[in-house]
Amino acid sequence: MSLFEWVVQFFAGIGMVHKYPKDLVYELIALWRLRSTGLESGGPAYEKLPEFEVLEELVSTSYQVSQMQEEARGPRFRLMLCEPEDVDRDGSGEPLGLFTLELTEPRPYNEYELLKLGPSVDYNNSLIGIRFHKTEGLQIWGLIHSGSRWMHVIHGGSKKATPLPPALGINIVGSGRLIVCRGVEILAQLSGGNIIFPSINVFRSQWVARRFERVRSELSAMHEQNPDRVTGQWARIDTAFIPALYLEFFKHVISTIRRSGHGGALISFPAGMDELVAHDNPYIDLKYRFAEGVSRNQLRKIVLRIMEVLAKNCGRLYGPDYLAGWKDYVSLQTEELAQLDERVFKYARFIARLTGVDGAVVTTEGLEIIGFGGFIQGTMEMGGSVALALDPEGVRRQVERIESVGTRHRSLYFLCSKLQDVLGIIVSQDAKARVVTWNREMVTCWDVIPIDFA
Repeated sequence: MSLFEWVVQFFAGIGMVHKYPKDLVYELIALWRLRSTGLESGGPAYEKLPEFEVLEELVSTSYQVSQMQEEARGPRFRLMLCEPEDVDRDGSGEPLGLFTLELTEPRPYNEYELLKLGPSVDYNNSLIGIRFHKTEGLQIWGLIHSGSRWMHVIHGGSKKATPLPPALGINIVGSGRLIVCRGVEILAQLSGGNIIFPSINVFRSQWVARRFERVRSELSAMHEQNPDRVTGQWARIDTAFIPALYLEFFKHVISTIRRSGHGGALISFPAGMDELVAHDNPYIDLKYRFAEGVSRNQLRKIVLRIMEVLAKNCGRLYGPDYLAGWKDYVSLQTEELAQLDERVFKYARFIARLTGVDGAVVTTEGLEIIGFGGFIQGTMEMGGSVALALDPEGVRRQVERIESVGTRHRSLYFLCSKLQDVLGIIVSQDAKARVVTWNREMVTCWDVIPIDFA
């Protein structure tokens, strides 16, 4: 191990102590206060948190249940701390199917009740309603039906989530794995003895933004040069819209591979290097190559059409000086945008399913698809090591030896060490995902978990 690697490992190891429910409660209180800045005083009760001891009981009980089983089934459900009347105060959720079912007699909030009730609640569509009274303590008052649109936060998509009150929610997603939320907003996750925050999301890092700056610039320039563009009638398009749409695309690709159960790999080559991989080379043998043509760049074609439709509609509604962005894309209800949106995510699923063949799917940075079934010519030696990043930019990290990973991972590590501009996304059979590239003089990995897409 080099001196540099030893220093990285030493500093990364400082403070690496396992976290438990009480630690999550401390973080939750701090995050809640931060999110509450600017809220008017005297608002609904759910905007405030109960006392520390109550929160600890709420979180600790959920944590204990997460490690139990009911008829060989691990619990997986959501709960929310609010009153039934808080769920849809303004009636905006009712047309989307948001409603509550209140029990005639509340049930006590404990491990036994949650374990028995959990299997009856579909994780994607419903929550268990919890209330707190100073005399009765924590109680289960009934069920909340939310629908499944909130899952777009994790799986990618542009549909509006069914509105929920900004109340405390806890999602039990696995053994010792809890996600705390404020409404549909994810605040933090306790997983594997670590507390993870959305702020560590590698896809929102500066280095990823710089990497895809060329794609954003090219698409913006092509949109401006659209021969159908009518000056004085089309609204302007926010340049942030392009990376926002591409992020949703990546979310859907990764989530689709995760749900497939077989794993897979996606390798992105920067502009100029796509010619290298399109022909015989000493780095990667591409079994199935696609012929050059417009069809290889379907995503760019669809995104440009979306930008055109967005500019036309927002220009008509708000004028040519209006800056149209992601919120407009989500809120505009036009048949053409809906069809284009469906094409984006169908294409994401198409690319994800190509990973079902042995070998990697190979694309450019702009997600022009070169081919699939890519076999890397070599693997990193078993005694080698990589850096596991602990923040989005890869400044804090720990050195990780590669004995615990398989050939698929070692091959991608090898490729990134030889071609240091390559970016890889790899998903293992157990649904663990990593982003891999060369960063700060080492092959560096970022673990990607669902909270990264919050």
